[in-house]
Amino acid sequence: MNMLVLGSVAILVAVALFAYFLLEPELADLRSEQMKAETAATEATRGTAQTPIYDLIDRVLRTLGIRPFEEEELELAGITSSVTSVVATTLLIAFVAFGGTLALTGSFFFAVIVMLVAPLSVKMYVGLKTSRRRAKFNQQMAETMTLLSSALKSGMNVPNALGSVAAEMDAPMGEEIARIVNETRLGRDLIDGMKDTAARMESDDFLWVTEAVAIQRESGGRLSEILDRVTDTISQRNELRQKVESLAAEGKASAVILMGLPVGVGVLFLVINPDYMAPLFTTGAGKICMIISLVFYVLGGLWLRSITKVKL
Repeated sequence: MNMLVLGSVAILVAVALFAYFLLEPELADLRSEQMKAETAATEATRGTAQTPIYDLIDRVLRTLGIRPFEEEELELAGITSSVTSVVATTLLIAFVAFGGTLALTGSFFFAVIVMLVAPLSVKMYVGLKTSRRRAKFNQQMAETMTLLSSALKSGMNVPNALGSVAAEMDAPMGEEIARIVNETRLGRDLIDGMKDTAARMESDDFLWVTEAVAIQRESGGRLSEILDRVTDTISQRNELRQKVESLAAEGKASAVILMGLPVGVGVLFLVINPDYMAPLFTTGAGKICMIISLVFYVLGGLWLRSITKVKL
């Protein structure tokens, strides 16, 4: 027992040191932003601070040719950290999960399993952030089209109207439209940029707007009137989507409770009465039962997700 306590203390000290060196660049960026807020120098130097851990991770990734995350993937999720920073955070989470599981269960086998699950959890988190960002993008469509139509009625052309909308809208809509405007200024075709945005954000509504702009470019006409009709359709779709989501909210809440209850009860028993749970981690039959339970737990989670996810 004393060895377990000493090992737990050593792990916590190591985690603290690792976290300090890991977070040092972020603290440097924070100080820089406080002193030079909204300046070009700050934007140019963001994410450039390095530590020995960051340099080591970069070298290992380049040597192995592994790319756990892509810049586009993180950008789509709205994560401004660099790939190296996300990988370092993933390693920290895996290390803490390994130490915590080892301290609670005393089983090296399950500690390794939990450590390997940590990267998958980060990947799922990035996917969840992406889904939420896309959902918010679609929710902002009606307001965006109203602003765009108003800008066109005031006499602006389409690129200038998009620039005005980008300045008014919050993320992610403002960021995506600003990206289209910047690409257009660099010489890219406006329609191509809008189509790429519609595909990247998986937005049928934005694709309709893109097609409306393309038709107006070829045949002429008042684009503002077309956008007004499209805005009405988008508003009705959003209203229907919100009704469906409110009806499905109870099922989603039940799924969260069902998924969290076994984990919560298991951790509670590990803390209150570790000897009661010890056979699950120290005997062969217990390990087999745990593995089978984990497999069915994952399958159950995927099944609950499929029946509570509604597509319109």
